[in-house]
Amino acid sequence: MTYDVPAKLKTIFGYLAYLVKGAEKIPQLKPMHMRIEYEDGVYDGMASMFFVALTNSVGGFETIDPNIVLGDGKFTLFIVKTANIFEILQLLAQVLNGGRHLENSNVLYTHTSFVKAESKDGSRLMINLDGEYGGDAPTTFTNHQQHIKIIGNTSDYADPIEEVDEDILAGAGTGFMKEVETLHPDEVNDKRLPYDGKN
Repeated sequence: MTYDVPAKLKTIFGYLAYLVKGAEKIPQLKPMHMRIEYEDGVYDGMASMFFVALTNSVGGFETIDPNIVLGDGKFTLFIVKTANIFEILQLLAQVLNGGRHLENSNVLYTHTSFVKAESKDGSRLMINLDGEYGGDAPTTFTNHQQHIKIIGNTSDYADPIEEVDEDILAGAGTGFMKEVETLHPDEVNDKRLPYDGKN
């Protein structure tokens, strides 16, 4: 989804650009049968997307995983098991509201040192690597804990890049959450995934 956001928009609007493009793409989400292997198990079922993250910030969302420990050699893995637009919007509101999405039954959430993902029904599963198209699955992510040492003199760097006004971001997030809270399931097309009895 995020590699469709033009680079200029990402630079100028950052977080807001992802929200706008994401809102445009949500109705196009289609469930597919995925097999995702990770350290503690295997998910083999229907899902609309999965996320593998190294930090608590993904696409401008600062609380995607409030429990992350940097440098522990683990990814955060989220598997979103719904393509229902109402449930996706609820998830986004929960992400914006302090990480409440971690307990949502439509999400499988874990920490793992590796992830192997593939489509099981012949659907194209495109991979997004830090906002850019990264090829199609099957794919494997391996966390090489503290594999690279970085040494630098920070005094050689220019002043920090000016950040977007926090009040603007807070206002955008609050407005989005208010709109989601007014939605009712019968107001949107129901794309609920069939329960496969496995997860």
